Amino acid sequence: MLYNIDNNGEKEYAGPMITKKLAAIGLTEAETDTFIFLVENPAQTAGTIAKKTGISRPSLYGYLKNLQEKGLVTQSQKDRVKIFSAAAKEKVDLIFDGHIKEFSEAKKAVEQVFSEIQMGKKPVSGPRVQIFEGRKEMQHLTRDLLLYRNITSQSYWPIKSMLETLGDSFFKEFNKERVKRNIYIDAIWPEKQTIDMKKFPFMGAGGDFLREVRIAPKEIDFSMGYWIYENKVSFVSSQKSNFGFIIENKEFADMMASQFKVMWKLSKKKPVTQEESAKLFREMLN
Repeated sequence: MLYNIDNNGEKEYAGPMITKKLAAIGLTEAETDTFIFLVENPAQTAGTIAKKTGISRPSLYGYLKNLQEKGLVTQSQKDRVKIFSAAAKEKVDLIFDGHIKEFSEAKKAVEQVFSEIQMGKKPVSGPRVQIFEGRKEMQHLTRDLLLYRNITSQSYWPIKSMLETLGDSFFKEFNKERVKRNIYIDAIWPEKQTIDMKKFPFMGAGGDFLREVRIAPKEIDFSMGYWIYENKVSFVSSQKSNFGFIIENKEFADMMASQFKVMWKLSKKKPVTQEESAKLFREMLN
């Protein structure tokens, strides 16, 4: 259990304080209890969570779904059994950083939770396979890239479908933050999925965008995209299927990168002049 030290040096249970702070981001008391339990006890089944917290199992699934949509809980699978874990502290920080004014107090509360739980302990690695369902969760999946800085990534995306699935406004803010973090992209788009960059300036290429776009041969089409970065590969389906997943495994990431390299050589560079790129970039920042 989490405790604070009062003015008399006595320990008091910190649950009510945490619940009050996290109510600012729309968490109920039961959802907060579920989240705190997973911070303290990573990788648990719904049955174990219900038993340990006293929350009814039917209600628990709704709470877990809400926590997943907010990006605070991740879902993986082991032996066909769903496993739930609290998101990594870095990912929680990133979520709150997007809403600094509203969530500043809630962020401090969550940071305190992690610091108390992790004090003197080695951080627990996240699950190697994370599953995401629905638009909000897939946006959290895509934001996983923003946990990194100063890297080069490779994306193989049907960009029209991705804009429909994740939303224009999401991509605008996502690309602003990506550029701040100096994350470069080698991107391949299928010919049938190309877009007019003038209509979507945040999807520009070259220069300050830190992105080169190539168009795959016309006979190649795909509706599901993937993104390779560090030791991870994230997959996002079209809006019709509405799901995605992240696999964290160096061998798998290396294999996908090798396949991407072959397709990169077969694809043609989308021409964008330096002047066009600079203009699009200015429009993105407005």
